Order: sequence, then C-alpha cells, then structure tokens
Amino acid sequence: MIIPEQFRSYLFPNSRWLPAIDWNIKLFGAHTQEVPKGWAVPEEAHIAFEIMLILKGSQRTVLENIVYDLHQGDILLIPPGTRHIVECVVDQGLSYFSSHFNLDDPMFRQEMSRSGQIFFPAGSEDNQRLREAMMRWVNLIQGDEQYTTADLFRIQSGLFEILNILAQHVTAKAETAVSPTVVHYATLIAQSIKSQFNSDVIQKELLREKEIRIEDIAVKLKISPGYALEVFQKVYGISPRKYLSELKLHEAKQLIQQPDLDLTRIASMLGYSSLAHFSRQFKRWTGMSPREYRQTLGSIRFF
Repeated sequence: MIIPEQFRSYLFPNSRWLPAIDWNIKLFGAHTQEVPKGWAVPEEAHIAFEIMLILKGSQRTVLENIVYDLHQGDILLIPPGTRHIVECVVDQGLSYFSSHFNLDDPMFRQEMSRSGQIFFPAGSEDNQRLREAMMRWVNLIQGDEQYTTADLFRIQSGLFEILNILAQHVTAKAETAVSPTVVHYATLIAQSIKSQFNSDVIQKELLREKEIRIEDIAVKLKISPGYALEVFQKVYGISPRKYLSELKLHEAKQLIQQPDLDLTRIASMLGYSSLAHFSRQFKRWTGMSPREYRQTLGSIRFF
C-alpha cells in the first residue's frame, strides 16, 4: 500500500489503510421485456458484460456454438466479445430482465471472461444471491422513467452488489495471469481509444477527420505497434480494431434508437463517408441494415 506523502508525517507504523480505487464503472442500461414465440436477436457481441434473468417462460441462447436452454429463474452471464444468439422458442412466450455493464478493470474483465462462472441455474445458492440482487433492480424500474438522484444511487449500489457476487466466482489460475506491465499498457490503449471515440467528437461529427490508429497510440506510448497489439489481445481477448468496432456498434445502436435522428446523420456522426458505407458495415455486424434494425425496435413491447 502506497501512503500519500502528505499523510506520512503524522502516521504511526501500525496504521492500516484501505486501498485507493480508481475504476471506471458503467451501466449501459437494463430492461424487462415480454416477447412472443419466434422473437430473436441476430448474432452479436458486446463490449460489455450482459447478464440476464428469465422471469417467465424459456429462452434459447447460443454462446459460441454452445446452447443454453434457460428457464424461469435461470441466470446467464455473457462475457464481453462473446458472439451469441438469443431467441424464444416456446409457445407461451418469454419474459426476461437484461442488463449491460462494464468495469474498466482489465484483470476483472480478463478473469471473468476466461475463468468466471457464467451459468447460474435456478435453485442453486449462487443463483439465489444474484436473483435477489437483480430483482431489486427490476423493482426500481419506473414506467415514466423519472428517476431521482437517490434512485440512481440505488441502481448503482445494485451493480456493485452484483459485481461483488460475480467476483467471488473468479477462479483464474496463477499461470493465466498477465504481468502488471502488460495490464498497464493494455489499459492505456483502451483509454486512448475511448478518449478519441467520445460523445463530443461524435456529436460534432469529427470522426472522419480523426482516424483512430493503433500505430499512433503506440507511438505516444513509446512502444511498438506489434507489442501494442500483443498486450491488448492478451488482456482484452480481442484486437484494438475489434474493440473500436464494438464501441461503434454500441453507439450506432444507441443513436438508431432515437427516431428523430436521420440515418444519414448517424452515419456521418460515426465517421462514415456515406449512409451506404455505414449500412454495409452495420449489416456485417448485426445481419440487418440500420433501417431494418430501427423497424425491429418499433415492434418491441416493454413493460
């Protein structure tokens, strides 16, 4: 534990400290939804963790070709970058609760993605703790979405509770751990990418003028591009280019959900030279065009 210089002069040797914490924790949102048989989400992957609780009915989820048939009370954690398909295949339909979140701590992300438990079946002790925490989130959902500051603190407190439960299931072995130097550079690369792909740059439509290149980031960090690629892949499990693509996809989905925002404007905000170029890329990501994706949003019924 490193003690700040200004405190050292009056501390006794037996002083005990909690560690300083500087995490970037983000909740991308959470929702409940009721869907009929035949509803499906095309194959996709997120930059964040997704955790879902089946409230009623059954859901089929395919993670990297592994099939999970989830029933009432089951909980599934989908790690960042995991390709997955979600669908309702039962006549009675499906109700579920889903949340996307991220903790920008490379070691937590690496350990949870590689070694953490992801399926928590109904009836198990682990499921019970998670389910209780997630239901507290469900009970905070308001129809008019008029949330007070106190509500937001309760929502974030729920996220910390869930992170604490999940962290207890990390079983990464020592031999899979990476060195602090590797984590340090991977974190700096991720922060650099996110700082260049921020809301201000997007709103001002500056991305076309500001290409984000791993070579430029490596130069600033005084490391080689090859080493930059290596450390990032080792910690985050994907390449910097893929990481940026996932940031773009997430932002594209958020923008498309705004019905008054023209798709051509969205393409420009995200740095594409034309709507056609953006549409081709979005279809590669999701299997549908931005227009088709927007139309599917209109058919979703929330409760």
